[in-house]
Amino acid sequence: MIESVVLSDVLTLPALARARVVGGRAGLARPIRAVNVMEVPDILAWVKPDELLLTTAYPLRDDPEALEALVPRLAERGLTGLALKPSRYIARIPDTMIATADELGFPLIELPPEASFNEIITSVLTVILNAQAARLERSAAIHDRFTKIVLSGGGLRQIAEALADLIGRPVTIVDAQGVGGWQTSDDAPDPAATSGALVQHIQVGGEPYGSILVADAAGGLGSDRLEAIEYAATVAALRQVQTRAVGEADRRFQAVCLEELVTGHVTDRSVLMERATAFAWDLKKPRAVLLAEVEAMTGRPFTALAGTPEEASLRHRLADAARAGLGPGAIIWERSREIAALIAADRPEELGEAGAALQADAARRLPGSVVGVGIGSAAADPLDLHVSYGEARRALTIGRWAHGAGRLSVFDELGLDRLLVSVPTPEIAAYCASVVGPLEAYDAAHGTNLVETLELYLASRNAALAARQLYLHYNTLTNRLARIEEIIGPYLDDPERCLNLSVALRLRRLPAA
Repeated sequence: MIESVVLSDVLTLPALARARVVGGRAGLARPIRAVNVMEVPDILAWVKPDELLLTTAYPLRDDPEALEALVPRLAERGLTGLALKPSRYIARIPDTMIATADELGFPLIELPPEASFNEIITSVLTVILNAQAARLERSAAIHDRFTKIVLSGGGLRQIAEALADLIGRPVTIVDAQGVGGWQTSDDAPDPAATSGALVQHIQVGGEPYGSILVADAAGGLGSDRLEAIEYAATVAALRQVQTRAVGEADRRFQAVCLEELVTGHVTDRSVLMERATAFAWDLKKPRAVLLAEVEAMTGRPFTALAGTPEEASLRHRLADAARAGLGPGAIIWERSREIAALIAADRPEELGEAGAALQADAARRLPGSVVGVGIGSAAADPLDLHVSYGEARRALTIGRWAHGAGRLSVFDELGLDRLLVSVPTPEIAAYCASVVGPLEAYDAAHGTNLVETLELYLASRNAALAARQLYLHYNTLTNRLARIEEIIGPYLDDPERCLNLSVALRLRRLPAA
């Protein structure tokens, strides 16, 4: 494989058969891309890097100092070398030029009198053009091979195998976390120990998608192989973006279908079974709806993050935590500000265990987060999952209201609140108005807080404790309790009346459905 044309390659051409390297032999591996001829003293304005400069020294024949300074000035500009034919205009190449060429490793070549510049230029350019044509052909073959892989739907394994074949080296491709790995052979680089390997990152717009590891202990990769590796990384990035886009579209469609299921919009069992087959949902087992939400992050409420890139990132990470905590059997999707899952449980207590596992994994993946979880009851028929969804929503809300943020609430374990939330809203309003309505009206008219006083007292039935909680003198509290009896009637010695009042006060604080 021709990687590039170097000076030692062209010195074997017939046109340079009698040329003699008199200085700077250490630089014979310099690349050569063009040939130029020195015809004027100010040639330095016209030379370019990687050129071989031919000259008879005619422009400098009467200026020995300029001639001696020519080698360092050409070396400074990155030329490949200087081929000088001294026989006609100068007697010999100055020793100082040769010494300088040796010192700089800049090839200085003496041409024989019969050397033809035209033949040299033609021969050298032919070799360069042939090498460039071979490289273009090689590059086109590389591009065509990787393009066919993408168009045929091939993945990272096919890209790794093609690259290994093209460069003749073992190859490993790993994901963004440095794990996974598609290895083309047993001696391919180990992702855990990259010494002796060239690492080519796969990324798009600065976002890492993985890396290509190529065995290169001797550091012998040339430009053609490096080009193949770089192009393989580009194709791998394209394939990863394509896969992610397809996966995201699939997840979004699944999420739409699941939303329709849990909100009761799917009523045709054949449609549901068709979707379950397409998405590999196992709906044979009874499943319950789980809702999880990041309620706060590092002390900030989640509402403060609404609309920011951090909001979406937190939701994605919470979904990852759910996949890890709930296991592969859970059906998980993302919603506008939370994640949802359909979880299977053979025993009722497994519902709470699943929620706890999710919260534990979220604590590891999202340090500083407060995650609330609500779980509905299991539905034997998947067409009844809308009931479980409503229960999960209420469980999440009631858990936050009754116990604060970060609560795990299973609907079946809500106790009295589970019963109260099933009462129709109009009936709740009517009941509360009949039991504590007069007291609410009195507070509104007089600016008092007798409702709060009654609620704290009934919570413990301990006047001393209620007084301390309200920062009141004990006598002041007893006076308030007496005043409450004047407004709503006797209750202090009536257990049934106290129960009715406690239920009404609980209902008036219950979150709306």
